[in-house]
Amino acid sequence: MNKKLDGQFVVPGEKLGVVEEFMPGPGTVEVEGNVYSTQTGRASLDLNRHIVTVKTLAGPPVLPVEGSTVIGVVQNAQEKMAIVNIITVDGKTLEPPFTGMLHISSASPKFERAMSDVCKPVDIIRAKVIDDSQRIPKLTTAGHGLGVIKAYCSRCGGNLVLSGRILRCDVCRNVERRRLADDFGTWTGGTN
Repeated sequence: MNKKLDGQFVVPGEKLGVVEEFMPGPGTVEVEGNVYSTQTGRASLDLNRHIVTVKTLAGPPVLPVEGSTVIGVVQNAQEKMAIVNIITVDGKTLEPPFTGMLHISSASPKFERAMSDVCKPVDIIRAKVIDDSQRIPKLTTAGHGLGVIKAYCSRCGGNLVLSGRILRCDVCRNVERRRLADDFGTWTGGTN
């Protein structure tokens, strides 16, 4: 194994050398006496201990923190609270989704009687994280650009479309109410 390997960009499956020269460390594996990279990153040689490792180039994990803008799918909406599966944080996709909580007092700038007037299960919302000090981040949809960005009929599951000021199902014509984002209906499944 040559010293030029130290700091070199490598990909999974790339042969780094043989075990007679260096033992496999984190990010590597030995197969039949050969050492291979198991991840994309930079190879690192420890010349004193004769170990090769591959350090991933991925940054720190993406987490919803106070001030982050998130997009999520409403999993459950009770009378005063909704549980949201957060799928993106500041435009970066989370795998697996993270769970957030939207309380009715943080859902709208005006008084709302029930969470069903704000959002319903399967709706897609854009929210802001207002508190990340607990295990489950607290969200708000009260603010410019925040609220439901895509909604589905609670009767038949069809798309709800905005017609003037009325939110109507394009299949069964059912009329429903939601706390809509300014750009409701323009979300296409990306991270905007």
